[in-house]
Amino acid sequence: MIPVFLIVSLLLLAIMYGYVGSRVYQAFHANKAMQIAIILYFFTCWLASPLPFILRFNDMETSFGDSLSWFVYINMGIFSVVFIGYLLADFTRFTAKKLCLLKQTSCDNAYDEDRRNLMKSTFHFSLLGGTGALAGFGVQQALQDATIKEVKVPVGNVPQSLQNLRIVQFTDLHIGPMIKRHHVQRIVEQINALKPDIIVMTGDLVDGSVVHLRPDVAPLAELQSTYGKYFITGNHEYYSGVDDWLEETALLGFTNLINEHRIINHEGSRLLLAGVTDYRAHQYKAEHLSDPKKALHKAEQADVKILLAHQPKSIDAAAEAGFDLQISGHTHGGQYYPWNFIAKMANPYIEGLHKHQDKTWIYVSRGTGYWGPPVRLGTEPEITLLTLV
Repeated sequence: MIPVFLIVSLLLLAIMYGYVGSRVYQAFHANKAMQIAIILYFFTCWLASPLPFILRFNDMETSFGDSLSWFVYINMGIFSVVFIGYLLADFTRFTAKKLCLLKQTSCDNAYDEDRRNLMKSTFHFSLLGGTGALAGFGVQQALQDATIKEVKVPVGNVPQSLQNLRIVQFTDLHIGPMIKRHHVQRIVEQINALKPDIIVMTGDLVDGSVVHLRPDVAPLAELQSTYGKYFITGNHEYYSGVDDWLEETALLGFTNLINEHRIINHEGSRLLLAGVTDYRAHQYKAEHLSDPKKALHKAEQADVKILLAHQPKSIDAAAEAGFDLQISGHTHGGQYYPWNFIAKMANPYIEGLHKHQDKTWIYVSRGTGYWGPPVRLGTEPEITLLTLV
């Protein structure tokens, strides 16, 4: 599976870097030395792109690999934005030329060759500057503190006591080569400041082994809430050694919900909090087949039933099982354009609060960290404060 993924990724990145590199190359038509440097730089970016994966999956997680990840993913993020900019610009220019042909006129005869070269250089540098600035803003958004997003879920006939419960969700933190202890410590401080009654972590906590990341996840032990903190697996836990991580999250004070539930008694009312494994967990560990109905096995009567499920795709099974609310992550809200359109095609919901089939509410977080390129555009990282109304 990994080799196929790497081959496809390398082919796609070859297209991206080749296309962007050729366009940047044209901007320096008068400077041969710069053109050679551009060729070498883009080839290096492409050649280095699989190395973080190769090092990680061969148990070679080091500080060098972490630094290499920054080089690879910063370039990947910036140039993917530039790639889209050039695609849109070239499509516009192609359309304009077609219109000129239809009108049987020339779009270029009005200018001499020197003027056209100047206009081309101006176009290239303006596009590079604009898309580069946009990508830089995206990096800033990805690395900033998480936004606190308050969400009120109108689940129906909720006892007044449960309306006072403060449920705090964080998800898709992706602690790994690029998200380290200082960032995790800041997330912990933000969550504790909300004075939560319940803390839920809905998967994709890590990207890497327990041995390599134990110092970075350590601040999570400081999370404090009235009725505990709960953890479910995301798909990335299965890439990182799920059994080891379930042991580690338990040591950090989390209650792991593996197709199971807990009853939380609060001021005379009862809330059922269940959790399932990742939607595709069975592909990596057969006994971890995601099963919302199993999570309700021998469940006592409760006023509200909430399911923690990493992927929004679990919503059909959650609705069939009779849950009032599903809390999910996984999508990162698309993270940045144009990949949000791909995320929309792959998931029933990509972010926000939705009513599914007039049965079950679902809330999908935009995620608290990022994955791959440290870029977010219009999808700031979030910590979610959910209340029931």
